[in-house]
Amino acid sequence: MVMSLKSKYNLCVIGGGPAGMMAAISASLKGKRVVLLEKNKSLGAKLLLTGGGKCNLTHTNLSNKDFVSKFQKQGDFLLSPLSVFGVKETMEFFKELPLKVELDGRVFPKSEKARDVLDFFKKKLKENKVKVLLGVETANFQFKDGKIEKVVLRDKKEIFADNFLIATGGKAYGYELPKSIGHTITELKPALSPVQTKEKWVSILKGLSLRKVGVSLNKNKSIKGDVLFTHFGLSGPLILNLSERIKPRDKIFIDLFPDKSIDDLNKDLLSLFEKDSKKTIKNILSGLVSSKLLDIVLNFSGINKDQISRNIKKEERRKLIKNLKKIEFNVVTVLGFEKAMVTKGGVSLKEIDSKTMQSKIMENLYFAGEVIDLNGETGGFNLQMCFTTGFVAGKSIF
Repeated sequence: MVMSLKSKYNLCVIGGGPAGMMAAISASLKGKRVVLLEKNKSLGAKLLLTGGGKCNLTHTNLSNKDFVSKFQKQGDFLLSPLSVFGVKETMEFFKELPLKVELDGRVFPKSEKARDVLDFFKKKLKENKVKVLLGVETANFQFKDGKIEKVVLRDKKEIFADNFLIATGGKAYGYELPKSIGHTITELKPALSPVQTKEKWVSILKGLSLRKVGVSLNKNKSIKGDVLFTHFGLSGPLILNLSERIKPRDKIFIDLFPDKSIDDLNKDLLSLFEKDSKKTIKNILSGLVSSKLLDIVLNFSGINKDQISRNIKKEERRKLIKNLKKIEFNVVTVLGFEKAMVTKGGVSLKEIDSKTMQSKIMENLYFAGEVIDLNGETGGFNLQMCFTTGFVAGKSIF
């Protein structure tokens, strides 16, 4: 027997991530009756993982034009939505948390806890009387008079609404609903993915973060940024942003002193060795390089970590400088969707009105968040995209 939830909603949001929650709140602020459906047993599961659990909300100090450049050629789609709900509006929305802004422009809750952001969303949903249904999975849409009339759940229950919004995230959640309407799904690829390397010794460095090091791919120019070691290879913002360009058997090189030439580094080491000629090499360099990584670099250089600095030979120093400037990693693979932070591809932007996030195929259907064909760099850009498209979609509900 088919059961029906008789309450008629103005908006049914499918997906309880950051985009879906923002859309539900935005619509409810206009007095709309909103129901939010989430197939998991809790809201915001992926939100809790963002920014290493600290939740990098957005990125300040950029014009909208510079902001959208972080989304490659697709980014211009965001210019109109950002003019309605951009970084400034996001900062205002979350001001109760409160927030802190890093020197590089990244924004986090002051507590550095993603859980606080999720709790804030839950509070706003409750305050605005959004009906939240957890552990419910959408099976399909049903239509009447050329519009979506209701959504049918896996347990056969039906939810009627005037409008529907899909915010189901990336590939992990599938694209069957937009495809059932006739929307085009562009090619799906994992993006912002960690890299598995051939070098097994990286497991020793698991959790070690390197700040502002130089990274070069094969023979390409070095780029400065942050790198994180994992038990299987490399991650961190710089590696994630490069991941779409990395292929199996590529070589990645890390320069621990990107602002110093080989000659400059040689002069610095000679000065240190002369100043502390009776100290061991490990003690002298301990303030410059993490001890675990230093052990590996010294081993590569054929230098005993307890060797007295004045006894370091010129050839040994030359090898040490080479390894400080160019640690080599051989790529086995770039990890797939199960480890990717976002999905590249999604509902074609050509079929969505950027001013309202409304479908150009179905009048009472809207989209928000990662389900659409937009993905940006790390640094708060993808979450801002979710907040922006979610707010604009919810605000556009008539």
